[in-house]
Amino acid sequence: MNHDKQDPGGAPLASAPVVTVDAPRGPSGPGLVDRVRGAKRRPVVPAWARSRREFGAAGKGVVAYAGHVSAYHAVRTPWYACRLTLRAPRGVARVVGGSLRWLVDAEGEPLRQAAATREDIEEYLKLSRQRDRRVRWRSVVGLVATVVVPVVGIGLYVLAPVWLLALSGVAAVMVMGRLGQPADDPVIHRTVEIPKASKLTSDIVLRALGALGIPAINQAQAKGGPGFAFTSPITRDGPGWLAEGDLPYGVTVIDVIDRRERLASGLRRPLGCVWPEAVPDEHTGRLRLWVGDQDMSQTRQPKWPLLDVKPLDLFKAQPFATDQRGRWVVTSLM
Repeated sequence: MNHDKQDPGGAPLASAPVVTVDAPRGPSGPGLVDRVRGAKRRPVVPAWARSRREFGAAGKGVVAYAGHVSAYHAVRTPWYACRLTLRAPRGVARVVGGSLRWLVDAEGEPLRQAAATREDIEEYLKLSRQRDRRVRWRSVVGLVATVVVPVVGIGLYVLAPVWLLALSGVAAVMVMGRLGQPADDPVIHRTVEIPKASKLTSDIVLRALGALGIPAINQAQAKGGPGFAFTSPITRDGPGWLAEGDLPYGVTVIDVIDRRERLASGLRRPLGCVWPEAVPDEHTGRLRLWVGDQDMSQTRQPKWPLLDVKPLDLFKAQPFATDQRGRWVVTSLM
């Protein structure tokens, strides 16, 4: 069938010239200098280190934690010493028993017994020769230790001052007590119970985004793609983790924000910990995801700076409240 165009009078028209939309040659985009000039530069110093408030809060937290740990253990030091002293005999028994088992190569006995049960003569003889070699040189080591340790002990008793003898005796008792404590009943317990907030990783973020039910993300992941292109590494940002990247074409940050409950479920975090937001001055598909260590409703509100009795200018912006990430929001009071 002839598809040539015709004029109203029936005469065929000449074919229209073909316009090449995607030129095979020529510039493919902005030049290198233009791209470098317009590139978004990452800060040399992290944001938390540049913020005096965040840096001070982190320093105060470390000092407070160290002070609490020191005070906690200082109060319980006499009780620790008493418990370690009571467990020292068990520690001595464990050291002696372990040394004797080491001398006779008791750890290899199950293997030799298994070879004998299988009636594997070659394997049994091989293990027996290995045991003989081990026992010979271990016996030499044990004999030397039996001679050297008492000599050192007598020399220390005769030549060392009283305070060194007392210190050595206390240290020996404490070490034996430490070796004698049961695995399920340690002498020293933790001073604080640190909440277990899992580290945010790329796999967790992709899993959560895939659970939102957004077709474009699911289709990309079904084809073997990530469905989300990270534009920067996942880093710590205040009391939480920060991830940033590009959503698939046609997916906006609003689509993710509207599914915040599903996102929190995919991240396995409380709803008050998950805060997706758009990135200012970027396209609508650039997602910034902040995941806090604690639920916002359970975090401690920092002291309001205006409570300090200091002169201030009401015509300048002043801190009014904190956002979900603990950052102060400034506003004009007049």
